[in-house]
Amino acid sequence: MSKEEVRKALGVVPGDSFFVPSSGRLKQRVLTLKPVEDVTITKNFPGVLKVEVKEYEMVAVQLSPDGQMFSVLANGLALPVVEGRLPDKPVLSGWKPGDPNLIALCRALSGVPDQFLTDLSEIHSDPSTAYPDRIKLFTRSRFEVVTTVGKLADKISYLSDIVQNREPGKVLMLEADTYLPYSAESAPQASPEADKLKEKDTTQ
Repeated sequence: MSKEEVRKALGVVPGDSFFVPSSGRLKQRVLTLKPVEDVTITKNFPGVLKVEVKEYEMVAVQLSPDGQMFSVLANGLALPVVEGRLPDKPVLSGWKPGDPNLIALCRALSGVPDQFLTDLSEIHSDPSTAYPDRIKLFTRSRFEVVTTVGKLADKISYLSDIVQNREPGKVLMLEADTYLPYSAESAPQASPEADKLKEKDTTQ
């Protein structure tokens, strides 16, 4: 968010009444900005207005069909990535626009520890009849993980332990948790989405 966007949402200029609109009303105006998670308004008499804005955290990256890159926030909002600023976040692939599971996933990712979030390279939508919110995750440390959006928050600590203490392999975290190391010939291949992202990274 730019300061100008926040000023425009506030709708006040020097010379306006100090008391009207109220702090609560000003807060509600700024909260209409989609990237904003919370706002603190402080008024210091006779004429100082302080506005502190907390934006939703960036949790992932998504590529459009034409190759444009978007950063995805914890509320599911996708914003164009600023030129030259490649986020170190997982790539979302196979997700349909407006998928409620995508928004739930973004909220879950906001609770994932930073050190593990940066290890995630891709997150695929992989629904099944039994698990409509099933997902497949690939890590930069070469693990392939199958779980669900709903179970991610509860399973993440167990997954972090596996990644840190086991050799690369496949991990299944549904009703029961299983782990199987890779054989040399079964190592996962990067998806087209990851290749596109890598190309963008090397050309900037």
